Amino acid sequence: MKSYNHIVVLVGVCGTGKSAVGQKVAQKLEIPFYDVDKFFASEDLPKGKLPQDVNLEKWLTSVEDLILDQSTQKGCVISCSILKKEHRTRLTARIDHLLDWVFMNDSYENAALRVEKIGVIDRRASLLKSDFETLEVPKRALTIDMSHSEQEIVDTILKYLARKYG
Repeated sequence: MKSYNHIVVLVGVCGTGKSAVGQKVAQKLEIPFYDVDKFFASEDLPKGKLPQDVNLEKWLTSVEDLILDQSTQKGCVISCSILKKEHRTRLTARIDHLLDWVFMNDSYENAALRVEKIGVIDRRASLLKSDFETLEVPKRALTIDMSHSEQEIVDTILKYLARKYG
């Protein structure tokens, strides 16, 4: 399927399966996968915080630089919890390349169950409430209902890209 320099950005709160799905989509497209929520991971981070919580400007600049670089390469799939419209807008401001946004939509209850089940250390289920309060649902994104199986979600994303780019 790889005939276009895809930049696919999977967004949503912690626990929606962005990384697992993103890795599989990237593998099928034969392009790199990046979980940018783990950029600048450090032992110095306060418990329960992600790097972007501590230094949002530095984190956003790094994500922007990654997108700029990969848009001139093979493309990539990015997993991130960019929850605000202003941050998504900023990431596209300097980029002369179409980004394919995929919103991983789920309920608080389901996301909390997934976080507890997989034992996510970065973000406890109790902190998900603030993610859901911060979330500004993207209007220009492929919205994926996370009640489907992981394979169905991967297939939906790949079919969307195939239809869009031929």
